[in-house]
Amino acid sequence: MSARIVVLAILLMALVASAVRAETLSVVGFNVESGGADPTVVDDIVATAQGVDIWGFSEVQNDDWAILFEAAAEQGEDANFERILGSTGAGDRLLIVYDADRLTLLESFELPEINVGGNVRAPLVARFRLGASGPEILFMVNHLYRSRADRRHEQARLLNAWARTQTAAVIAVGDYNFDWSVSGGDADHDAGYDRMTADGVFRWVRPDQLIRTQCSEHDSVLDFVFVAGPAQGWQSNSVILETQPSYCPDSAETSDHRPVLAAFSTEETSLRAQLLERLNAVESELQELRDLIETIGE
Repeated sequence: MSARIVVLAILLMALVASAVRAETLSVVGFNVESGGADPTVVDDIVATAQGVDIWGFSEVQNDDWAILFEAAAEQGEDANFERILGSTGAGDRLLIVYDADRLTLLESFELPEINVGGNVRAPLVARFRLGASGPEILFMVNHLYRSRADRRHEQARLLNAWARTQTAAVIAVGDYNFDWSVSGGDADHDAGYDRMTADGVFRWVRPDQLIRTQCSEHDSVLDFVFVAGPAQGWQSNSVILETQPSYCPDSAETSDHRPVLAAFSTEETSLRAQLLERLNAVESELQELRDLIETIGE
């Protein structure tokens, strides 16, 4: 066997042995309707959903609600979940609940400059490390203006500008109030969607089947999962969950929104592609050695 074949064989075995296993991640965005739902009923929905790594809640009334949802997220999971409650929004706050056994919290913060007018909620962001050596993730929860389209559009523009400056993978869940029509939404949706996704900075992880995400006369999607940066290259899919048969008409116990689930695999390239890339590099290095040997002579 030639030295070249030996080198390539050793490289192949090393790559197979050390190939990075793709990490999986499951997230849910859920508007739990502070002031219009019973948290002890809503937390049953949270407890039923198994295998969720990060929850992004909007319209959380206070820390009492947050404690309930943290405990519900732990049920049946054999994992320790932690919570991060936003400081803005009065009785309609944002909340992140995450599996602390899978995700290492590096920092958490809010973006007050995107709380346009100061009357709603500043985006809540947590920076995580996924697994022992996985990627960094910026997980964000948003709840944009409903009553003021101009301020909603400005929030969407500012989110786009913020995401352009990030190098980590961004996953942004929440109630965006973009009114994407279930039938014909590509031509019938709020302009905020276009401002947020401008230049491909954010991409919607669009469910295969669209159904309205809120109980109202509008047949539209208000709740979304968006990705930016490296997360756009991950394998992903999402689904709008139908959580209870009595969802509409709305009741005083259940939320008037449906949760949206998204699942990700962080694998961007196949093992074959990785091997080919490394083999090409080795081929190039071997050619350089041949050229060097010819210049030296025998």
